[in-house]
Amino acid sequence: MRQLKKWKCAVCGEEVVEGQVFTFYAKGPVHWECLEKELSGMLYKDVDAAALLRLDHYLHEGIVLAKQLEYLAQNEKTKERIREIRKQLETLAAKLTNEITTSQP
Repeated sequence: MRQLKKWKCAVCGEEVVEGQVFTFYAKGPVHWECLEKELSGMLYKDVDAAALLRLDHYLHEGIVLAKQLEYLAQNEKTKERIREIRKQLETLAAKLTNEITTSQP
């Protein structure tokens, strides 16, 4: 069985475990729900920001799913392809998270 990576959430201080939906931002690792709570004031004022944050959430869910499928896949070529796609999702999600979190008033 593989060892899951763990971090401390920058907002609530609880453990963030690989396999949960989370992200990294300027303050460090954060549970997705904690990020939404922290940004909620902005979300209710800005529908466009809320839409981007929801899209970012789906990207992070895709990352979690890709990691699970990478572990599930048996063929090394398939694992590598899933890994490539996961890395692309991680790059896109990181850029979008940064854009959303740095555009706060």
